[in-house]
Amino acid sequence: MNDEEIATDGGAVADTEEAASGGSGIARLRERDDFVVIASAAALVVFPFLLVDVLGAVGDVIGISIGGYAGLPSLVLIYGIIVIGFNLLLGYTGLLSFGHAAFFGSAAYSAALFSQVVPSPILMVIVGTIVATLLAWPIGFVSIRRSGVYFAVLTLTFGQALYFWALGPGSWLTNGDNGFSGIEAHGLFVGAVPLDTQLVPVFDSYTVMYAFAGVMMLIAVWVGNRIINSPYGLIFEALGENEERVEFVGLNVFRYKLMAFVISAVFAGVGGAMFVIHEQYIHPTTGLYWIQSGDFVIMTVLGGTGSLVGPVFGALVFEYVANVVSGVSLPMIGSIGSLWRFVLGAVFVFIVWVFPRGIYGAFSDLGARITGGGGDGNQPAATDGGESE
Repeated sequence: MNDEEIATDGGAVADTEEAASGGSGIARLRERDDFVVIASAAALVVFPFLLVDVLGAVGDVIGISIGGYAGLPSLVLIYGIIVIGFNLLLGYTGLLSFGHAAFFGSAAYSAALFSQVVPSPILMVIVGTIVATLLAWPIGFVSIRRSGVYFAVLTLTFGQALYFWALGPGSWLTNGDNGFSGIEAHGLFVGAVPLDTQLVPVFDSYTVMYAFAGVMMLIAVWVGNRIINSPYGLIFEALGENEERVEFVGLNVFRYKLMAFVISAVFAGVGGAMFVIHEQYIHPTTGLYWIQSGDFVIMTVLGGTGSLVGPVFGALVFEYVANVVSGVSLPMIGSIGSLWRFVLGAVFVFIVWVFPRGIYGAFSDLGARITGGGGDGNQPAATDGGESE
């Protein structure tokens, strides 16, 4: 080998190692719990300001109301908690459930009923989560025995059964089609700190409710990151890639799939209880109907499956379209109103078509190109359904 060949080869190796080192450095940071939690906390601090105040100011300039309302940041975080857990099931183990509204709604109703006795937000979340977890065990035990479309239909069936029970036979408990109102959550610390108290007088969106939702979100992020980077998370990921191979090495596939199902239900339970605290009202259609389960799927895929916080971006886009874009009135079209699902569908098709890895995947790829790194490199095979860019 002459000198010119040595120089060329050596340079190429050095560049590759440098890029790989940069990529692996970012990947190592993402695996650290303290980095993930601190970065998430920083994002949560500025999130209401950007969503409500900055977009509101921009809307005033252009003459179109595009700013969020004061309670929207809390609602986004609540759905963000749910889809972080749902992503553990869909994005890592590759199980598509259309029945998670059962856990969301049951937790919401349990928290609402418990509030009539003890109106403590923290205890309401605990009670709702316990009920959702207990419900997940038998549903998961039966549904996990089938895969693919059969698993999806089984979970859908259980969810719809609960929905019709809440509307009919169970209306003595759920108040049926009238919905459950009169929910009281007096505030944190034995009611000493009401949830609607403003933390920053100038900004309406910085309330105790938002701080409560923010703390729950940080806990969800921490738990999700711990699971993903644990041996359990690696097995979840392996299940999504090749279930037969996992079984071949002697691992109990059924047990791990059931645990993924139950863990995702726990997150849905937390979100359901938080939702009823935030809205102070729950209806079978809002809590238990299959469309709610479908919304969880859309949020997760839209944001990016197989990443810790990707689905949270999906929850943000979904709730923004549902609550802000739906109120926009355009000169030639008029009010968007109930057409917001049409707008959401167009956004969903565009994202899935152009960015198969979702919004977070697009940002991740863009960051990798700018820094010259190799991206996160941890995308599970189940996350994009085999799509290649």
